[in-house]
Amino acid sequence: MNQSATLAVAGGDIRQAHLAALLHADGYTVRTFALERHPIEGCAAVSDPRSCFTDVQAVILPLPVQHGNSQLNAPLSNTSYPLIDVLDAIPAGTLTLAGSVPFWVHARAVQNNLRLIDYLARDELAIRNAVPTCEGALQLAMEQTAFTLQKARCLVIGYGRIGAMLAHKLRALDALVTVSARSPRDFARIQTAGMQTLDTRHLAGKLAGFDLIFNTVPAPVLGDAELAGLTPPCLVIDLASLPGGVAPDAQLPSGCRLLHALSLPGKVAPLTAAHAIHDTIRTIFHEEGML
Repeated sequence: MNQSATLAVAGGDIRQAHLAALLHADGYTVRTFALERHPIEGCAAVSDPRSCFTDVQAVILPLPVQHGNSQLNAPLSNTSYPLIDVLDAIPAGTLTLAGSVPFWVHARAVQNNLRLIDYLARDELAIRNAVPTCEGALQLAMEQTAFTLQKARCLVIGYGRIGAMLAHKLRALDALVTVSARSPRDFARIQTAGMQTLDTRHLAGKLAGFDLIFNTVPAPVLGDAELAGLTPPCLVIDLASLPGGVAPDAQLPSGCRLLHALSLPGKVAPLTAAHAIHDTIRTIFHEEGML
């Protein structure tokens, strides 16, 4: 894609506004839709999606693309838009980028002959997003507790990109860190890093005594049997994408609390998060032969 190309940036939070500004600084002509509460200098705000998307080389939808069950994620818009209407306004054949795309959106894109790519599924973005996610988790832990992280008894559930980084940051702050995982390989990595281990499949009866529990597993690993053992005033911070790691009908013991901490990069470091999305999108453009 040459620098004279026209792009449409639609919906999203402050990350998407920063992204539009970064793409404009690259030399692209940028139109925006459903971002009217945060005007971007040099970018044309268009109130109708069909007009915004006509004759553009790519449409960039937000991360996450969906709000609720069916709306475009557009917290900076004064109007709500059914996501299906936004998708149907994109001309057939248009490269369409979006983050955290549900199955039905992929299916609709196929029906509409759109080249849809989920940029959150890209490794480079997932790796970069781990940093603000972990920093945001530490910020929440500090704000929401009456004790220091130093010597706090912390459990990190999951040892993927976010779990591993978070566990090591907690250890660097002199927290007492336990990590739960599933594979012998992860157990070995955790133990050689000087941390204790638990098996994520067998957490019931093992959670007493923890001050903080951070979940990074996007599956219900914490049900009533697991949570019953919590010791007040334990704080559970669920970092996993929906449906999250805490069963929806699970009950925490009195004096324990649960925080769902979604989309932390956009809340704690939106400019850094926008740069990460920008770099990922530029890589996609290159791979698609558009740079």
